Amino acid sequence: MILFFFLKSPMAYAQMGSANDIHEIINRVTAIADSNAREKIYVQTDKPSYATNDTMWFKMYLFNAAYLTPSSKSGIAYIEIADNENKVDKRMMVPLFFGLGWGNIVLKEKDFPQGNYIIRAYTNWMRNFDEHYVFKKQFYINSPDQTDFLIKSNFAVEQEAGKPRADIDLQINTINQQPLPNTDFQLRITEGNKVWYRDKIKTSYDGSLNFNFSIPEKANPDQLSVTLQAINKKQENPVYKIPAIFNRPANIDLQFMPEGGYLVAGMDTRIAFKALGEDGNGTLVSGSVYNSKQEEVLSFQSTHLGMGSFNFNPKPAETYTAKIKMPDGTYSKDYMLPGVKSSGIILNVINKLESDSLEICIATTPDMQNPSSLYYLIGQSRGVACYGAVIRLNQQVSKMKVSKTFFPTGIARFTLLNADKQPLNERIVYIDHDDHLRIHITSDKACYTKRDSVGLTIEVTNKNGQPVEGDFSVAVTDDAQVKNDSLKRNSLKSALLLSSDLKGHIEDPSYYFPSTMTTDIWQHLDNLLLTQGWVNYDWTFISQPIKPPSFAAESIFSIKGKVTNIFNKPVKKSGVVLLSKKPSFVKDTITNEEGMFDFRNIYPSDAAVYLIQARNKKGKSFNVGIEVDEFQPPDFSAPAKRVIPWYVNIDSNKIKALHTLATYKEDWEKIYGGKVLAEVKVAAKKIIKDSKNLNEDGGSDFALNEEDLQNAGKVTLGDLLTKNVKGFHLGSAKFPYWYFIEDHFFHLIIDGVDIDWAKPVPFGTPEYQRYVKQFLDYYTAEDVKGIEVMKSSRYSGRYVQTFLGPWDLPWDNAFVEVTTYGGSGPYLKKTPGMYLYKPLPFCPQMQFYSPRYHAKYDSSFVDTRATIYWEPNIITNKDGKASLSFYTADYPGTYTLLIEGSDMNGDIESTSHKIIVK
Repeated sequence: MILFFFLKSPMAYAQMGSANDIHEIINRVTAIADSNAREKIYVQTDKPSYATNDTMWFKMYLFNAAYLTPSSKSGIAYIEIADNENKVDKRMMVPLFFGLGWGNIVLKEKDFPQGNYIIRAYTNWMRNFDEHYVFKKQFYINSPDQTDFLIKSNFAVEQEAGKPRADIDLQINTINQQPLPNTDFQLRITEGNKVWYRDKIKTSYDGSLNFNFSIPEKANPDQLSVTLQAINKKQENPVYKIPAIFNRPANIDLQFMPEGGYLVAGMDTRIAFKALGEDGNGTLVSGSVYNSKQEEVLSFQSTHLGMGSFNFNPKPAETYTAKIKMPDGTYSKDYMLPGVKSSGIILNVINKLESDSLEICIATTPDMQNPSSLYYLIGQSRGVACYGAVIRLNQQVSKMKVSKTFFPTGIARFTLLNADKQPLNERIVYIDHDDHLRIHITSDKACYTKRDSVGLTIEVTNKNGQPVEGDFSVAVTDDAQVKNDSLKRNSLKSALLLSSDLKGHIEDPSYYFPSTMTTDIWQHLDNLLLTQGWVNYDWTFISQPIKPPSFAAESIFSIKGKVTNIFNKPVKKSGVVLLSKKPSFVKDTITNEEGMFDFRNIYPSDAAVYLIQARNKKGKSFNVGIEVDEFQPPDFSAPAKRVIPWYVNIDSNKIKALHTLATYKEDWEKIYGGKVLAEVKVAAKKIIKDSKNLNEDGGSDFALNEEDLQNAGKVTLGDLLTKNVKGFHLGSAKFPYWYFIEDHFFHLIIDGVDIDWAKPVPFGTPEYQRYVKQFLDYYTAEDVKGIEVMKSSRYSGRYVQTFLGPWDLPWDNAFVEVTTYGGSGPYLKKTPGMYLYKPLPFCPQMQFYSPRYHAKYDSSFVDTRATIYWEPNIITNKDGKASLSFYTADYPGTYTLLIEGSDMNGDIESTSHKIIVK
C-alpha cells in the first residue's frame, strides 16, 4: 500500500500516524533548506584562455540554489585566481546588486606568467557547505612572444627488470611548424619541486627527442612533467613544461555502481559503469562479467565518455568480476563488482524522455516484506522536498508513477527511508520541462566587412513565446584567435542545472544540453547521473539539531573589530577613528557595550590602506588594543585534472590562430617601422624609512618599500619572500631544515633584532625550521613597511660582523632586514592603540573599450582585438528586446557571440551566434 503526498499542493492525510511521520520528515527537510538557503554562483568570462598582459572581463551571477532567484543573503562575493601549484596570485571582492556583479582583472605578466591557472568564485556563506558548490574554471595564459616552439608529446611505460620505465617521444617544431634540428636542450623530469632526472639532450635532424627514464619507486607517475629549456648562452630562453600523461590501458580505473546503491541476489538491477584513463578522462572500453567459476555472464561496452549501463540479476552467494579487452587483444586485470547481498531492497527509476511521469519500482526480498512496517520515499530537487509517499512493502514488487510536474527542471533525488528514517536506497534523475528561455539574435546584415558597424537585436521569450525581461552578458570573440568549444565548456545552464549538483569533473557538460534532445543523449545523461551522482546518503540532520553556520553571510562590506584593554576585556564607548589617504577621508565612531565597532559604506580600492586608532575613556591609547575581523581566505583543494599547455599537442585550429597572430604582429611592425624594443628599467635605490639597516647608505641588494607592500595584498612575510626574492627556499640535501637565498644561509632580522638572539632551539633541526616559520607566517604585508635583502659581501659584511662572527664568510650568509610599523622587534608585533588594515580590494568595473570607426579608414594602426565586444549588462525591456552595436576589426573570418543570462525568476539560458566578416 502506498500513500502519496504531492508537496506542491496542500497535503491530504489518509492515516494520521503515517501521515504525521512523513509530514515530520518533510518539515525537517524544509527547515534545513530554509536555514541553509544555499547559493549557486556562476562566472561568465569573455574568453576561455588569455595572453600575458591581457584583461579578463567577467560577469558574476549569484542565485538562491532552490529557486534560481537572486540570493538575498550575500552582497559580497570573492573571486580569485590560483596558479598550477594552487597558490592564489590574485583575490578580490565583487559587490553584488540583485545577485549580479561584474568587473575585470588585468593579467600582468609579472603577476601571471605563462602557465595554467584556475579561477574560483564564492561567497563567505558558501563556505558553510561542500566545496563543489564553489565555481571553478581552469584556463591557460600563454605568452606568444616568449614561445618559439610547438611540442608534440607521446608517453609510454614499459617494464624493465620488473621496474617501470618511461619512454618519452617529443617532436619540437618552430612556430611555422618546421622541425627544429640539432638543438641542445636542458632536460629535467620533475614532480612538483622535486627533480628526479636531469640531462642535456639534442634534437635529431627531424626535430625529435627520444629518451627513456626509469621511474623511481617513490615517484608518482601521475604528477611527472618534462621540463625543457633551449641552451643558448646569449639569451635566457623560456622554459617549456610538458605534463607526462601516460594513459596506460592496464591502469584504466573501472568502477561499477548498482542503481539504488547495491546488488541483491535474485533481483534485476541496473548497473552503471565508468572507465577513466590516467589523464582523468573517460575512455572507451568493452569487456565481460564473470562469475566465481570464471564463466562469462554477460558482455558490456561503453557508449559515451567511458560510461554505460546494463541489467543484471546476480545469483546468491556469488562473486563477480569484470575484464576489459586491451588494444593488443589480451584482457585486463580483474575489476570487482560490488558484493551481492542476500537480503535487501532495490530502487529502480525509469525516466523516459517522451514521458511526463517517472516509473518507480521498489522490489524487496521476502524477509523484508512486512505489512506493518512503514517506508518513506522522499523526492527532492535543489534541496527542497517536492514529493513524499508512505509505503508498506507487503508484496515483492511495488510500482508507482510520479508526475514530473512536481519537480522543477534539473536534478531530482529520490531516497527510500526505513521506519527509523535511515536511508536505504537513493537514485537521482534529470527532469527536463524544456522551460528554458528562448534567445533569438538578429543581425542587421548577412555579413560584414572590416571596421564595419554591427547592429544586433536580441529578443528573449519564454517557453510559451511571451516576452521576457532579463539581465544578460555578451562576449564576441574572433574565431581566428579564440577557440570557443561550445560542447566542452561549462555554461550558465549546465553549471546551475547539472555540474553544481554533481561531484567530480564532468567532461563536455554542454553535450547534455543540445538544442534538441535525443534519446541517445538522454540515455548518456542518465548514465552520468548513475555514476557521478551515485549514493549521497546524508540524512543525519533528521535526528540532529540544526547547527548555526560557521561563516556569516555578508550583505555589505564593512570594517568591524573590537577594542580591548591590557586584560583583554572589551572597552565600551571607546572612540575609534578610521583614516584613509587614498581616497582621503576620516570616519569616527564609538564602541558598543561589547567593545565592538563597525564602519560601513566603504568601497576599498586596490591601493586602499586604513589606519584605525582607538582610545580609552581617558583618551589614551597606550593600554588598549585593536582586533579587526579580517577575512581569512579558505584553502581549496587543487584541481585534480592536469591542464595541458597550449603549445603541447596543439590542434590545427590553434595553429591557424597562432599564424593569424603572427600575421597581425607583422602588420603592426610594418606600420611602426620595426619591432618594439624590450623595455629598459632603471631601478633607483629604495630607502626604507625607520629601517635599522646596518649599512650607512641604507644599501641592499634588493628592497621592497611601503608602496610595494601596500600593493601586495593580504599575504604573509613568507609569501612575500617566496614571490619577490629570487632563490628563497627551504632546505638543501645537506641542510634540510635551513632556509636559503640561493646557496646562502638565510637570517631574519626584524627591526634590527636578530630572531636567533633568543633562539630556544638548536640550529639546523626541524624545531628550528618551525621556529623560523612562525615569523614568516605571522607577519603580513600589512605589518611591514620595508624589506631589504643583503646577500652580496658588499652589503652582508656588516651583518656578519654584528650577528655572527669573524669565522663566518659573508658569501655564505644572506640577511633579510624587516622593518615593521610597530618597530619593536620580533616580539612586540603591533602598535598599541593602532591597527594598519589593508582589506581585499573591490574588483574594478571599467568599461570595455570598443572603438568606433568613421567612414575614412585610418591605417596608422592595426586592429587585432581577440575580444571584439564585451557587455556585462544587456537588459531586455518589457517586449523582451535589447539592441547592441560594435565595430569589426581588421581581418576577415568569423566571430562567435556567446550570450548568457536569466530573467532572475528561475529561468536561464546560454546560447551562441555566428557573425561573418569578409
